[in-house]
Amino acid sequence: ARGQSNDSLNHYLEVAALNNPGLNADFLAYKASLERVEQAGRWSDPQLDIGFFLKPMDIVGGSQVADFTLMQMFPWFGTKKAARTEATHMAQMAYEEFRESRDMLFLEVYSQWYTLSSLKQQLKNNNDNLQLLSQLEQLARQKMSTAFAMSNDMGGSSGLSSVLRVQLEVAEIENNIESLLSEIEAEKAKFNALLNRPADFDVMVPDTIIKVPFLFNEMEAIHEIESQNPMLGMIVEEEQAYRAKSEKDKKMSYPMLGIGLQYMVIGKSSSPTMDQNNHNGMNGMDMVMPMVSISLPIYRNKYKAQQRESRYMWESAQEKYNNILNSLQSDLFKFKHQFDNAERQIALYQKQKNLALTAYQLILQEFVTAKSDLNNVIEVQRQILDYGIREAVATAEYNTKVAEINSLRSFTKLH
Repeated sequence: ARGQSNDSLNHYLEVAALNNPGLNADFLAYKASLERVEQAGRWSDPQLDIGFFLKPMDIVGGSQVADFTLMQMFPWFGTKKAARTEATHMAQMAYEEFRESRDMLFLEVYSQWYTLSSLKQQLKNNNDNLQLLSQLEQLARQKMSTAFAMSNDMGGSSGLSSVLRVQLEVAEIENNIESLLSEIEAEKAKFNALLNRPADFDVMVPDTIIKVPFLFNEMEAIHEIESQNPMLGMIVEEEQAYRAKSEKDKKMSYPMLGIGLQYMVIGKSSSPTMDQNNHNGMNGMDMVMPMVSISLPIYRNKYKAQQRESRYMWESAQEKYNNILNSLQSDLFKFKHQFDNAERQIALYQKQKNLALTAYQLILQEFVTAKSDLNNVIEVQRQILDYGIREAVATAEYNTKVAEINSLRSFTKLH
């Protein structure tokens, strides 16, 4: 049963990773950011200027009809590489954000799974208690029959009250069961929503909740948080993106070189002054002229401000990294404290439940031999049920804290 439950949980995690619309949205945003990397590494589009003369203009060598100019600008050396590096880190930021979303989704699936497991355990505890009450009712009826057979009116009346007392307890347990079944249906709907499935889909959850195996190593956990947590990874990529942007802004402050070609369409001129050119074959000859242009970034304050902006942003990212790391480490110790408390509670409730079971067997014998009354038996039964429910809740809390600790180290690295 344990292996089946683990297999079911792993299956549901896979389904959630594939189907959850929020997670799919973040993954598509990451894919979109990859396309920006491709865009950042390309040349700017060349510029084509076309001019027509409504009335051809006489020039030396003919009459100019039209003018075509094609120009391609080239940024300073290394500008494209810096822009591509910036876009690459921004894309990696989007991927870390996707990882963070997946970890939060997995944590919700784990938490909801343990909630359902706890409720199923509580349902089992109530059904077990119902069986004990059924046995107790049979004993009470036997005592009542014995009392009537002995024509003891007082004993018969007492026996009937005992039967009614047990039936009152049964009614309460049956109400608990109905309430738990309703709560399980509500939690199943919430679980299925995480998997993007209809609310009435069946969820295979074990009837018995058990502690998940877990060994905690403080130094190892801290190291794994620093190396694997996607929130920290996101900030690292943000810092690197702003460093690359600063380098790009610096390159953009240098001149840009433009190389182009000008083509002039020349028509023949009938002007007498062109006779000599006609004899030389120049009248009406089209002209081609190479061109070079250089941008002059003389407004230096703009470029210096851009570089200072990028530097402040990467310094801000460093401070955010330290702040988030401190917060994550604080969460680790908080979860560890809650984890330890849940572990102590599980041990306590197991011990109390075992003692209550032993006490129940003894007091049940005393009830049969009329050495104890029914109320004492029912009181111990209630304790057995209460300790079983508390143990289930504490186990769910323990397992959830294990999942929260693992989420700090990133589920996507652990699976």
